[in-house]
Amino acid sequence: MHPRYKMLGVHTIIFLGVFLLIRYVMMQFMSEPTNTWITIIPAVCAWILSPRPHVVQMQSGKQYGLKFLFAKKIYKM
Repeated sequence: MHPRYKMLGVHTIIFLGVFLLIRYVMMQFMSEPTNTWITIIPAVCAWILSPRPHVVQMQSGKQYGLKFLFAKKIYKM
């Protein structure tokens, strides 16, 4: 599998996992959830917490990885 597609796949899976987890927790604690808040808040939280795709141009080609918001380390694919 090409590293670019692996990077995007892992990014998407983590984003969806965080989104669904936060949405489930919000549905349990909100007494009368509205569709707007039950979608916007988990989407923003998942966007903040999920890793960002990171591409570095090297002499040997592009190097793909994921970078989390609270970590300086880049996880290479």
